[in-house]
Amino acid sequence: MTTWNRRDFTKAMALASAATATAVSQTRVLGANDRVRLGFIGLGNRGDQVLDAFLAQPDMEVVALCDIHQPYLDFAAKKVGGSPRQFGDWRRVIDLPDVDAVVIATPDHWHALQMMAACQAGKDVYVEKPLSLRVAEGRRMVEAARRSNRVVQVGIHRRSSELCRQAAELVRSGALGKISVARCFHVQNEGLVGIGNPADGDPPSAEFWRDWQG
Repeated sequence: MTTWNRRDFTKAMALASAATATAVSQTRVLGANDRVRLGFIGLGNRGDQVLDAFLAQPDMEVVALCDIHQPYLDFAAKKVGGSPRQFGDWRRVIDLPDVDAVVIATPDHWHALQMMAACQAGKDVYVEKPLSLRVAEGRRMVEAARRSNRVVQVGIHRRSSELCRQAAELVRSGALGKISVARCFHVQNEGLVGIGNPADGDPPSAEFWRDWQG
């Protein structure tokens, strides 16, 4: 198994993008009746929501789950049913030969490394927004997807919603005249009960913090 850390991998990808070498990966051609075998990386709040959406699709199978927080893994495994393999190290997921694509819903700072590594391993990718934290980082990600000939989708759902499409067309048509300034507010209050406070306890281990931070 490869052993990268985030900083070294980013440097390596920057060097690789300047070279002419092309990553070679073995991929499986999916037929119309095949089920896409998915590995999920990151199963917290957003990851749990995305998992629900994928489980509603009949043409996919969850074969691997990954999170460094065991309660998230347990909760996701119960939803999926069967016996998906569980990991605390995301690299184990992209190394699996029977994973066709990965779903990345980890903290934002992990997106670039995990998406590029998955592409290099021959996996198609669904990655949550934001795609990257920096413009240069995002360009490296695009290069990695093209170089590996992978399908990558970013979870920017609102841009595909019919309501947003209609609003954009309304502006482009000139029906609202010349628009100089637009202001938008989004308020998402907590529920009446609130989110509460965790019980007092020991802090996570140094290893847990290292794996979360990268």
